[in-house]
This record gives sequence, C-alpha cells and structure tokens, in this order.
Amino acid sequence: MERKYILVCVLFVLFGTPVQGEKTERRTSDDVWCAIKKYGGGALVGAGTVRLVAPVLGAIGFGPAGIVAGTFAATAMAFAAAANGGGVVAGGVIATLQSTGAAGLGLASKAIIGVTSGGIYSILVGGCSEDDIACKEKEK
Repeated sequence: MERKYILVCVLFVLFGTPVQGEKTERRTSDDVWCAIKKYGGGALVGAGTVRLVAPVLGAIGFGPAGIVAGTFAATAMAFAAAANGGGVVAGGVIATLQSTGAAGLGLASKAIIGVTSGGIYSILVGGCSEDDIACKEKEK
C-alpha cells in the first residue's frame, strides 16, 4: 500500500513539472544553477521538513510517552474531548498527531510530506525559464 503512495507522489512530481520546450542551444552555467536551485533546493526542503516533524511534535507536547501536561497538545486534546462528549475521536487529528509523536512517521507519510513541501518550494522559487537567464544577462 505504501508503494502506491510513493509511486503516486513521484509521478505527480514528474508530470507536474512544467516543460519549457526543446532547447537546441548548449546549457550554460546559469541553466545549471537554476536547475540546482529549483530541484536541489526542493529536495533539501523536503528532506528537512520530514526531519523536523518529530522535534516539532515533541516541542508542542506530542511525545513518545503521551501528551505532556500544560502544553499546546494538552489544551488541544482537552478542547477536542469537550467537543466530542468527553473522548478524543480515534483517527482524528489529535489521535493521529499523538500516534506520530509516539511512533514516528511511516514511509508513505515521509514521502508525502517530503514531496509536498519540496514541490511547494519549487513552485515558489519558479521555473528555469529563458526569461530568467535573459534577465541575468541584461544586468551584466
């Protein structure tokens, strides 16, 4: 089941990346730098996001031993329990965050979080278009 999610994420990234068309000219150092900035930065952001999930969950109170008293997690759990008649819903947001804080992320979750955050970075940075390179050449 996890392999299907990873395959879907990889295909999403491959088919979601815009193609600029065929280039017949040689690649310059600007082209290479632009690709490194976009794809290398996306990979670093994706890996960094996955790496930060456990410390962030621990910092807000979702620890390996359970929810820590007096933290954001405890407040959120109390609010969720009050809203649901005294209990936290199994499979809900609070239960899922606690499960992740206690056991860590599964492979599929790591892939989804990494690809999503890396993809968002790549979109925000922008594509490697000829306009970017032409703009750099005009500044020189």
